[in-house]
Amino acid sequence: MKFCRFCGTKEIQFRKSGKFGCVHCAQIFNFPKPNRKTKIQENKIKNLESFLNTNKKSIQLLSFRTRITRNLKSTLFPYYDPMIDKSKQLLVENGLGCNLVQDTDFSFENSVGNFEPRTGFYLGSEDHIRWEVIAPHSFSNGNQNLLWKTKKISIFRFLFHNSLWAKLPGIGFVSSCPSNLGAGRRDSLLLGLDPEVVSEFFSILQTLSEFGIEFAPSTDHRMRNIGKDRVLVVKISWKNALAVQKRQFYKILGLLGSY
Repeated sequence: MKFCRFCGTKEIQFRKSGKFGCVHCAQIFNFPKPNRKTKIQENKIKNLESFLNTNKKSIQLLSFRTRITRNLKSTLFPYYDPMIDKSKQLLVENGLGCNLVQDTDFSFENSVGNFEPRTGFYLGSEDHIRWEVIAPHSFSNGNQNLLWKTKKISIFRFLFHNSLWAKLPGIGFVSSCPSNLGAGRRDSLLLGLDPEVVSEFFSILQTLSEFGIEFAPSTDHRMRNIGKDRVLVVKISWKNALAVQKRQFYKILGLLGSY
């Protein structure tokens, strides 16, 4: 039976939990590799664009979320040790201690209507450190103030400081979950759909699944009231999308430059 000689994780443990115990597990255990296709075919793009243009009044863009996860370099992963104190110290040393989130009650699935953008660092859950921003549709690139843009630059410099994080050549940043290897990034958005367009929209999104785009009704799978409308709230997300993929998808949703 395979096992990791660095952290002791056995293959049966990995298959059951779906989580790496350390950075070396990613080189030892077999797992589905992410799709690296770089371009969505033109006919699929045009099909989605045509649908959105025809049904503009039936689709509401509600909110966005970006999550980036990191595990500390040369340590056990949270499957064994969440490393809370060391993670806190690292945030403080990099001037980001004030961005540590204590309140975890606010969920992306409920981020509809008017709300203030929320951003911060979470510690010791699936990965040692997770940065997350949840914002309403109105919080587009044009509406972000200079203070937020400057803060975002500092955060991204921290998250992409290679010497701090678990990373492997040819793979990139190593998250605890194999499906999030690479950039450790997951982007999501919430849409409100009128019932009459749900079936067709889901059929179109299904053709994009090979590019890592996932979609599903949000949380309870029920209709919800958004303003005066009764809509199905749908979450669309993708992990580690290449820049060209994300530009294509954002562009057809009118979001180019939002994040």
